Amino acid sequence: MQYPKFGFIRQEFPKSANPDPRRAVTAELQRSGILDPIRGGDKVLITAGSRGIESMNEVLRTCILAVRDRGGEPLVYPAMGSHGSGTAHGQVDVLRHLGITEATIGAPVYSGLEMIEIDRVQGSVPVYADRAAVEADHILIVNRVKEHSEYIGKTESGILKMAVVGLGRQLGAETMHQLAVNITYCKAIHLVAASLFKNLKILGGIALLEDHFNQLRRVEAVPTGEVFSREPQLLEESKIYKPTLPFEELDILVIDEIGKEISGAGMDTKVVGRIMNVYEKECETPRITRIVVRDLSEATDGNATGIGLADYTTARAASKVCFNATMTNCVTAVAPEKGRIPLAFKNDREALGAAFKTIGIWTPDQVRVAWISNTKDLEWLAVSGALHDSFKHEKSDLFDLPYDTEGNLPKLRDFLQRSLKSEKIGDYRF
Repeated sequence: MQYPKFGFIRQEFPKSANPDPRRAVTAELQRSGILDPIRGGDKVLITAGSRGIESMNEVLRTCILAVRDRGGEPLVYPAMGSHGSGTAHGQVDVLRHLGITEATIGAPVYSGLEMIEIDRVQGSVPVYADRAAVEADHILIVNRVKEHSEYIGKTESGILKMAVVGLGRQLGAETMHQLAVNITYCKAIHLVAASLFKNLKILGGIALLEDHFNQLRRVEAVPTGEVFSREPQLLEESKIYKPTLPFEELDILVIDEIGKEISGAGMDTKVVGRIMNVYEKECETPRITRIVVRDLSEATDGNATGIGLADYTTARAASKVCFNATMTNCVTAVAPEKGRIPLAFKNDREALGAAFKTIGIWTPDQVRVAWISNTKDLEWLAVSGALHDSFKHEKSDLFDLPYDTEGNLPKLRDFLQRSLKSEKIGDYRF
């Protein structure tokens, strides 16, 4: 089989100011007065999620210092649904993997897990929160605002979702997802969030907005009374700065790695055009015939949620799957489809070869293939000749896929660095 040649292309994303997180958060806390209700000795819960948000540690440290300046006692709360197998120890460990520990952020990390039913919605659906959240004098929700991997709605991933899945943890997340089957994700999240905001002492949220390079672009503090009206506007703003593939149709997409720190679904469903949720609307674009996942990220710690979105994978990736973590996540999210293991081949060459055999009739000069590191880092891609020729911006010379003697490819990032140092293409960044 004659395969196409490939070349690097570089998307030209607009540069942003990338403010200093400490100064940006401090300014917003002062502008909004969001911490004004805190009094000396008050226990203040500050959420920390499971995503690999570039500025999170500095944002948390700044919030912690601001709470202490007002005499409050900050406690960092592992705010995640089923990540870390849904256990107290596992979720603290997730934060540790992200560099969030008492030593690094300057405040204790809550290590308990005791869920309490605080309300009911829709007549009989329980609303849960951890005892730490129920007993806190104040709660500050910190999260990035962006598109969600499971649905399309007026709000997606942000302050409201963090309240429901983060404060509710595994039990709250599971209940919300079950309700979503009946009334949709967006309605379920808003209904449960309204109950949490009514029954808990939530100060509001710190909304983090990123640029195309997944770096902090700006911060906005949103007081509790404005969250439901303001977050839809923040979501629309975030979409303008989201990195996407530069093509609406692909025959094959090759992804180096998936993981929970990359996206809640392992890979960003809006980037690959596959939500695969039986009770939510599917994406219209991009249209990708076959997806090949080469590996799991180290930080995902065996949670392979999202691997079911792929058509093919490798034995290397399959061998790293922690089935308990993956099953817990997928059942909690009411998304068993995302935990299905695709056909797993012994190496990259065989997995990609199978993909080429199942895209219909093609020729090397016409087939549309893209190779990416993950669905967050999309400035640089390697693409087949047909896509390379059509791309109008910065690009490299063509090359053959660099399989090693065992039939595996290097990580795109490593191969790119080696190649660009010799070709001297532009001012590349990592």
